[in-house]
Amino acid sequence: MKKKEIFIGRQPALEVLRSEKAVEKILLMKGSFGPEIEEIKKICEDKRIAVQTVPKDKIAYMLFPVYQHNRPNHQGVVGIYGEVQYFKLDDIYNQVLEKGELALILVLDGVTDVRNFGAIARTAEAMGVHAIVIPEKGIAQVNSEAVKASAGAIHHIPICREKDLRGVYKYFQLNGIQIVASSLKAEKNIDKIDFTIPTAIVMGSEGKGISTISQDYSDQLFLIPMQGKVNSLNVSVSAGMILYEVNVQKKSLDKSNPS
Repeated sequence: MKKKEIFIGRQPALEVLRSEKAVEKILLMKGSFGPEIEEIKKICEDKRIAVQTVPKDKIAYMLFPVYQHNRPNHQGVVGIYGEVQYFKLDDIYNQVLEKGELALILVLDGVTDVRNFGAIARTAEAMGVHAIVIPEKGIAQVNSEAVKASAGAIHHIPICREKDLRGVYKYFQLNGIQIVASSLKAEKNIDKIDFTIPTAIVMGSEGKGISTISQDYSDQLFLIPMQGKVNSLNVSVSAGMILYEVNVQKKSLDKSNPS
């Protein structure tokens, strides 16, 4: 790990967290306590920054390649700089409402390949998606490789990292946002889904598809009809096809309701 990618110490961590700099994760040494530690945890919770409690040996192992001859006093805190700032889903949705737009949100459930993640973000940004929602665990790292695969689009579309998808789906339900998911188990084709209302689209991994939680909370499941012998597509390709259908429906609605 390069020196510029990390920061150490309680006060330096607080200064970074209070700034606009992107932070991927905070590592706290097991047993660390005090008002500064509590404030670090609070800011991380507000900013959707992951906090991981680790043994002393792990922090020493992380710092060794960088500080082989001059061991700093880390005070039980090591931070890892991130590539993007994470946003609160509620803040993004309120912005959508203020603009008078129909919410279009993409939820990634178990997409672990960084190149697929980046490609999806690139397409989502181009097709007018308001935000990409990801869980804290079981998802691709939003790192430099993902940014490169997105051609920089990750910096132009809000990424919302939430603790768990169950809470996200309950939020959608409370706010009247339909939840639809791409699934090979579906019997309904994509063109039968109404995308002209506030919608959250759930995409699962190529191997396992959407999780049981996503399936249980989905209002409708749909599939992309295929005519060849292969019955599945790369998840980033699927995302592009789905978002194209969304835009086709929205343009048709605009033509039928000219202002």
